[in-house]
Amino acid sequence: MTGTDEQRRENRLTGRIDGALHLLDRQLLDCEGRMLGKVDDVELTRVGDDLAITGVLTGAAALLPRLGGSLGGALTRKWAELRISEPHRTRPWRIDMSEVDRLDSAVHLSVRRDGVLRRDRDAHRLGRLTGMDVLDPDGERIGRVLDARFEPGPDGTLVLRSVIVGHGRPGSLLGYDRRGDQGPWLVRTVVCRLHRHSAIVGVAASDISWDEGTVRLRERPREAPGHPLD
Repeated sequence: MTGTDEQRRENRLTGRIDGALHLLDRQLLDCEGRMLGKVDDVELTRVGDDLAITGVLTGAAALLPRLGGSLGGALTRKWAELRISEPHRTRPWRIDMSEVDRLDSAVHLSVRRDGVLRRDRDAHRLGRLTGMDVLDPDGERIGRVLDARFEPGPDGTLVLRSVIVGHGRPGSLLGYDRRGDQGPWLVRTVVCRLHRHSAIVGVAASDISWDEGTVRLRERPREAPGHPLD
């Protein structure tokens, strides 16, 4: 099998992924290989008792809020004011996951890009979850959400199962803390040392408050027994 054939067969959506590491900032390609932007955020929707990935988001309205704090809010408001006559301008363009074919180094769609982008709703976002303060059962801050881990449910939908908690040192979104083969060796060793107190917390043992921007744990997390985080 050639390298090209192997790339076509690869599909991370069939297994466990870390949302920020594997989805954010990936190029969006339609079924003909034409570009239509990149993944600026990920849509999360409550499906029964689970929080699932239901779409990928693109455009300034998805990207600017990821900057967080007063800067992200100010830029988002300024973006809306640039064309106040445009309906739902602060809603990001979204592509439903039913139109996503596979994920490798890019996000590949099963449809053509023409007319695929919609602003039909707003929902929770991965970019809002990452960066949330993580509180222990006593309400003390112990870190922040560095990433969110998803696994396929019975119907193949990617469901949130756990969050990676740490102190947000450099390397959090580069994969050095989660991939043993990420190189170079020296950089990987240093980053893993910096992330030695990172932990994985199951969402079943935590409460996410979207209004307060916090994740409160019902029990103290155990540090990951070595790296990469798995």
